[in-house]
Amino acid sequence: MDRRSFIGKGLIGVLLSAVLTAAGCRFNSGSVTTTNSVYDRVTQSGTIRASYAVYPPYCIKDPNTGKMSGLFVDVLEEAGRRLGLKVEWTEEVGWGSIFEGLNANRDDVFGAGLWQNASRSKAAAFSNPIIFNPIMVWVRSGDTRFNEKDFESLNSPKVKISVQDGAVEDLISKSDYPLAARVSVPQLSPWTDVLLNITSRKADLTFAEPAAVDLFLDKNPGTLTDIDPENPIRVFPNAYAFKLGEVKLQEMLNGALDEMIDDGTMEKLIRKYEHHPGEFYRVAKPYAIPEKASGSKSK
Repeated sequence: MDRRSFIGKGLIGVLLSAVLTAAGCRFNSGSVTTTNSVYDRVTQSGTIRASYAVYPPYCIKDPNTGKMSGLFVDVLEEAGRRLGLKVEWTEEVGWGSIFEGLNANRDDVFGAGLWQNASRSKAAAFSNPIIFNPIMVWVRSGDTRFNEKDFESLNSPKVKISVQDGAVEDLISKSDYPLAARVSVPQLSPWTDVLLNITSRKADLTFAEPAAVDLFLDKNPGTLTDIDPENPIRVFPNAYAFKLGEVKLQEMLNGALDEMIDDGTMEKLIRKYEHHPGEFYRVAKPYAIPEKASGSKSK
């Protein structure tokens, strides 16, 4: 073999290796396998594997039958029906371990609804919002130490904030009120334990949306109050989460969600789980109807 032939064959080998790598293929015991996206797996299997966290009214699990319900459960199952896909509720996860299941490909979507923020957007992709949630400051009824004019007073070692590890109230307390003490409950504990910490005087306050607290107040009337009903401390888009980079899966689900908003299905499901009118902020429609819209020309 002359030198030119040797160089030519070597170059061909390098180019072939580069092409196979760029195509997402690899050799394994003499065979070539292709790494599929989550979208490919979902459409080929006909099943969406959804992880969840029990958090009424968004995700509810019957302790006796295991039946799933709730706003985000019903919306995802209806979207799946329209897409010709079955939803399989695979595993309950803590708020701090949602992305582990997605990145490990155990789950295709976190189906219980997740508030989107900057740090979470670095770890996952999100669908279009289903609703927006206002987050209020809740204290024991009759506790006059706190008021809407002085939220800065919450940032004190004398203040105890009740949180669930990894949940949004935990993130808010760390970012906005780092000097305050945190009284935490584990990730998989019932979220109502956060509120019980306040009523039992183990903590002073927490940050939560009215929809979740109103369910607690039905069974514990008059125990908590929102210190500033007109001004939420945060407003979060509430959406489904996917593995980062799964754009095709994201766009497919968004198409079904947009259709449900446009045909009124989303509003019906929201009202089904809205305990009191106005608990959920709606997604604004991206169009305006002309005042004189008509199916025929004016005469």
